[in-house]
Amino acid sequence: MNKRVKFILVFIFIAIFSLSTNLYAGGKILIYSPWKDKVMKRFNTLFEKKTGIKAESINISTGEIWARLKVEKAKPQADVWHSVRADYLVKAKKEGIIASYNPPNAKYVLERYRYPEDDAIMGTTMYPLVFCYNTKLIKKMGVSPPKTYEDLLDPKWKGKLVMPHPAASGTAYAFVATILTIYKQKGEKGIECKKGWAYLKKLMYNVAQYTRSGSAPSKMVARGEYPVGITFYDRVYRLQQEGYPIMPVFPSPIYAEPSCTAIIANSPNPAGAKAFLNFMLSKEAQMLAKETGNYSVRPDIAPPKGAVPLSKLNILKYDYRWGAKYKKTIIGQFNILEWKVKKKK
Repeated sequence: MNKRVKFILVFIFIAIFSLSTNLYAGGKILIYSPWKDKVMKRFNTLFEKKTGIKAESINISTGEIWARLKVEKAKPQADVWHSVRADYLVKAKKEGIIASYNPPNAKYVLERYRYPEDDAIMGTTMYPLVFCYNTKLIKKMGVSPPKTYEDLLDPKWKGKLVMPHPAASGTAYAFVATILTIYKQKGEKGIECKKGWAYLKKLMYNVAQYTRSGSAPSKMVARGEYPVGITFYDRVYRLQQEGYPIMPVFPSPIYAEPSCTAIIANSPNPAGAKAFLNFMLSKEAQMLAKETGNYSVRPDIAPPKGAVPLSKLNILKYDYRWGAKYKKTIIGQFNILEWKVKKKK
């Protein structure tokens, strides 16, 4: 082989190596998340700045993401599922939809937000499940806002409560699972929670509208369409920052499970997906999460300004594996109950 041929081969090798390196250093990932575009753009911009990898995101509800991922399983289009509860991810792992990964920055995460028994699940932010109310409407009505779960059943809220639907929203499923957990009596297993289902039936008479999106109720309350809603805290926080007359109520016990980020199995860019998960646990990303109303999963970052500290919350002991096991059955029973109530209304 003469020198000229050797030179050409070396040049080609260097060019290919350089191209592959640039693709890895740059590249692009696609994220499915219920977080609004405005919020995700801030994280995506910081992620690209830190890693050189571009990130795009599609904003759809948790239920819609789940449906899409099942359809796309043979040929995944997205790389990351961001902001999803563990009870969804347990089933997703069993069905081969998400992949295992233990990011280096996991060592900084509080123990309560880790899932050591599930190597595909990692808590990346936390926002408690709260009630929200419009301060102006409540004042105009001359009533006090609901403070407890039982308060939501008061007849004065008939036709004045808005919440998402558990068939489409992870927010709503978290609420339904919370009620069944709270009211479950000794000896009851599975979902045969008589007091819990009785509670949900009574609540349905007060619900004026079910939304597909978990964030919609907070917006409707903020705009004065309804006085009371059920949502996650981060949405209330952001609306407060925008100047809306909305306040949160932290009920007791409160659902405060972490929101997770998972890597989609066989995604187009698995290296980029891993980089994003590790990035979400970095101090910079967690500080940004705090700015958008999220509690950090790291002990070195305080809760958002105005939020109730974890030490002052009576946190519900929630079995996410139970929530995963009975999810389909719970939603089915909720739908049947809703249909019966509608017939009586």
